[in-house]
Amino acid sequence: MTVRKRGKTWHYQFQVNNTTYCGTFPTADTKTKAKELEAEERRKVRFGERPNSDNFSEFVKSVYLKYSEENKASYEHDKFRCEMLCDYFPGKSFKQITVLTVVKFIKDRLASKTCRKRQRSSVTVHKEVTLLSSIFLMAMREKIATSNPCAEIPKTIRKLIKARHKKGCAMTHEKERLLFEKGLIGRNAHLRPIVRFDIDTGLRLGEITRLEIDHVNFSAEESKWFDIGGELYELPPGCFIVVKAKNGKPRVIPMNSRARAVALHQLNDATIDKYLFPSSRTGGMIKEVKTGLATASKDAGIKYGQYDRDGITFHTFRHWFSTKLEELGVSRVVRRDLLGHSPEDITDDYAHSTMDARRRAVELLCQTPTEISADHQPSLAKVWQAPRSGLSMERLSS
Repeated sequence: MTVRKRGKTWHYQFQVNNTTYCGTFPTADTKTKAKELEAEERRKVRFGERPNSDNFSEFVKSVYLKYSEENKASYEHDKFRCEMLCDYFPGKSFKQITVLTVVKFIKDRLASKTCRKRQRSSVTVHKEVTLLSSIFLMAMREKIATSNPCAEIPKTIRKLIKARHKKGCAMTHEKERLLFEKGLIGRNAHLRPIVRFDIDTGLRLGEITRLEIDHVNFSAEESKWFDIGGELYELPPGCFIVVKAKNGKPRVIPMNSRARAVALHQLNDATIDKYLFPSSRTGGMIKEVKTGLATASKDAGIKYGQYDRDGITFHTFRHWFSTKLEELGVSRVVRRDLLGHSPEDITDDYAHSTMDARRRAVELLCQTPTEISADHQPSLAKVWQAPRSGLSMERLSS
């Protein structure tokens, strides 16, 4: 019997030239349909249209990457990491990739250099091993692999690949003052609004660059509604919504007076069409801020870069947002919901913050004046606090 039903899914298994082929038919609802699909698979094998399913590289390219492209937001990351895995395990079957093979892979990757001639991070290797494990788990569900060698990695080797580096926040009140006073001026003034907004909202770079004008509710009374994935989300007045977050769940964040002033200033710019913080060159989505922020940091006398212990990056502003809220006594649950982190346990999952609590939390940031305007920008502080300044980007940056 070449097809059989397990649970609600039809599975198949057959041999051609002493090679076993197996898998599932998720779309088959009857045995007749499953047999028709199984016959089509046999035809593909005989005419060479079906790759050898036991081959690691073929499975990654024809099955896993297709699934990742259709279902995962991290497809681009999966793509280049899968290319590296296929290059490291060329021509190998799933049976040939053992625990010792994976251990050797980890050691080789840790000893290798990046394209920038830096020692490869253990966090990067951890992500690569996690992806390798996901590939094996999918192959096991498809009855192609029998076990997952990544699940049996010795503890001594696992200690070498940490999930993340925990370090203190490199930002301080003095650095924030210097950045706005000496760094984000002149040629770097175009980054001033997006940095100010991020420090007051704690968004990831990808979230703030994708933020559209329609995602912000400037109304004082009426709510806006968004249909995301078949679910309705309310956007109360004075808030904005992150439609595409890292964890796949939209979240609503209230704006304090400074963030609202920045958003209104951007709205008054006639060159802005779709994105709230568009690229100054193309008018579309911002691609990168590293160059400008590195220059601004240098001008302000601040170290820049993730490889420097005291260096800042754009992601540092997200850490700084949470750090300042903690200094002001904001509860962990409120900070979690503002940052869009997932609950760590079932007890944490039952704790939720109200919108009023989030509003009070972000407004506390404005009660701690950390931005000091430069002598040649005397009106800048007033611009951030004004409800509608009507000033252009050129005047703001001058």
